[in-house]
Order: sequence, then C-alpha cells, then structure tokens
Amino acid sequence: MLKMTLALAAAGVFLAGAVHARPKEAGRVTVVKVCPMKGSKVTNLSGPTSTVGRFRVHFCCPGCKPSFDRLSVAQKQSRIAQALQRQRGGKRG
Repeated sequence: MLKMTLALAAAGVFLAGAVHARPKEAGRVTVVKVCPMKGSKVTNLSGPTSTVGRFRVHFCCPGCKPSFDRLSVAQKQSRIAQALQRQRGGKRG
C-alpha cells in the first residue's frame, strides 16, 4: 500500500512538473508514443488513443485502450508518467 501511494505521489509530482516546466507551451498537447499498459513503443499512431488532461496517449494494440479506460485517474497519471519516462529514454520499470 505504501509503495503504491509513493508511486502515485511521484507520478503526480512528475506530471505537475511537466505542466510547469514549459509555461509558454501550457496549452499544447503532449503526445505519448509509448503504450502505458505494455510499455512498448507505439509504431502505428493511427491506432487507438485516449486523451487525459493535456496528454494524447497512443496504444500499441486495440486491447490496451479499454484496459486503460478502466483505470482510476491516479492510475492513468502514473502510467502516463512511466510511459513518458520511457519515451524520453529513462529506465524501464
């Protein structure tokens, strides 16, 4: 439980930092090209997507979107933060 709480708190801080990091781009949408469910790079950007706040999230396959849609907002934010970290070349889970 503590581990999950810390992970969600870290994701919230990461997303808040991303919003404030570039104030000139506050209205822009950030495209997430790493599937938040499987962690793989998305090669077909015309596939299923979801919008969460200012993030346009792409999925690697049609089955990932319904699974993502069932997550809570906090879980979605955590998954997006992890996907963005991978997209930017960060460590894998």
